[in-house]
Amino acid sequence: MNDKFFSLPEEKQLAIINAGYRVFSQNSYKKSPMSEIAAEAGISKSLLFHYFKNKRELYLFLINHGTKNTYQYLHDFGCFEEEDFFEIMYRGFKGKG
Repeated sequence: MNDKFFSLPEEKQLAIINAGYRVFSQNSYKKSPMSEIAAEAGISKSLLFHYFKNKRELYLFLINHGTKNTYQYLHDFGCFEEEDFFEIMYRGFKGKG
């Protein structure tokens, strides 16, 4: 990944991230074109390739981003401090709501 992605304004980063999530969630990996992600994000396909060298790099970035966000939500709602399975589940669901 190019460090220039992180120098973008947060709004533009989120547009690319959300576009990637949308396209990958509605299609298989193979049927998720970078051109559709770029169009959804409001940027050119070549600019998207400027930030991510290929589709795999973007996909892995999105997996890592989602994992970090999920971990943060679980931490914020105290799921890691609880020992009761059902309470952990409740707090996890509450965090997603």
